[in-house]
Amino acid sequence: MLDPTFFDRFTMGFSLAVHIALVLVGIFLPLIIMIAEYLGIRYKDKYYLVLSRRLSTAFVIFFAVGTASGLLVAVNLLFLWPSFMALASQVAILPVFLEVFAFFMESIFLAIYIFSYKTIGNTYKHVAIIGIVVLGAALSAIFITMLNSWMNTPVGFNIAAYLQTGNVIVTNPLAVFTSPSGSIEIPHVLATTYFAGSTLFLAYFAYMFQRSKSKDEKQYYKRGMKISFAIALIGVFFSIVTGILSIQSLYYLQPEKYAAIELNLVSQPDAPELIGGIYSNVTNSISDDISIPGLQSVLATGSVNGTVPGLNQYPTWTWPPLIVHDMFDLMVILGFLIGIVMFVALARQLLRKDMFEMPIFSKLFMLCGAGAIILIENGWMVDEFGRQPWIIYNVMTVASAANQSQTIIPLAILIVIVYALIIPVLFFVLKGVFSKRPLLDELR
Repeated sequence: MLDPTFFDRFTMGFSLAVHIALVLVGIFLPLIIMIAEYLGIRYKDKYYLVLSRRLSTAFVIFFAVGTASGLLVAVNLLFLWPSFMALASQVAILPVFLEVFAFFMESIFLAIYIFSYKTIGNTYKHVAIIGIVVLGAALSAIFITMLNSWMNTPVGFNIAAYLQTGNVIVTNPLAVFTSPSGSIEIPHVLATTYFAGSTLFLAYFAYMFQRSKSKDEKQYYKRGMKISFAIALIGVFFSIVTGILSIQSLYYLQPEKYAAIELNLVSQPDAPELIGGIYSNVTNSISDDISIPGLQSVLATGSVNGTVPGLNQYPTWTWPPLIVHDMFDLMVILGFLIGIVMFVALARQLLRKDMFEMPIFSKLFMLCGAGAIILIENGWMVDEFGRQPWIIYNVMTVASAANQSQTIIPLAILIVIVYALIIPVLFFVLKGVFSKRPLLDELR
């Protein structure tokens, strides 16, 4: 007999992986549209104005697909994780309600923005309208991240009573807005989302710039590269800062996740920072790692003598899958490499060398775009895998939250098929729309 929990896990993970990719675009696009239109008006630059118009068309399509994807994610939560929803609906549902209102705000003002081109035109009022869409997209991300933060550090109800009796006694329905991990997780999610989205579009514009033969086309794609690069540069800086704060917060808030990410088998002072490493269940040891003495203690506690938590403090059945350590290393390495490319490109630009015209940087930007997608997806997997086996940390396991009915399996398979088709269909539609709107015709 097939295990329904496996299908629940796989379906949710696959759905979120696709949805996260759509979210990157859905959050970044209104920002670049707003900046492009503002610059076009400010400098009377036709390239920026055409960029904002063409991207707004793409945004409408992405928004429609992203909305459908979001609804499917909601269906997943309701049908695949009924026990989780039963608890979350009593304690942590308010951010979800507010996310709906943020979505309404985004939808309404996006419609106003698109249909007011003829009545308002390219004016600062028009820029202000898309600015509200930018705010709505950011608020949607913030409110959903609040729910995830609550799953990492649950508050607002009597946890001891719930674990003993199964009864939910709500002590503070507003606590979900200020869960301990939220103050770090929210800015980190925003920073990494804008960073990954901008880097993805930087890669696209760089690719199209190299393919273009027309001077007008090159100027158009160069404008897109400039905006994307500026946002990516800011994003990578704040991603690094908030990322460091995030791993430090795990030391206090989720020490078991911290120990798994750092691959600490035992608590110890003067702890080394391990890069790589393979854990053996047979020998209960780590092999093939690079060790930097004392660095982990310094990063976590500020002192080489600081003691870091180890997995030996916890029952083995509560250990997260230790592959999260290598996934975390991959995330850090990718972020480090992309950061180097960004800051080298900035230095080149400051030396009055137009790096946007240099093929080597275009190729590097394309690699950074691919790396950014891997990085953001991998980062979310580190967060979710690192909380295993809990869906709500130290309160509810994934297995106890899952729908155990065999009847859920056909639905899970159907949802996976739909998500597997979303991205190819999306690009097919985009290609069809823009093939009828040649860029040079709009630039004339």
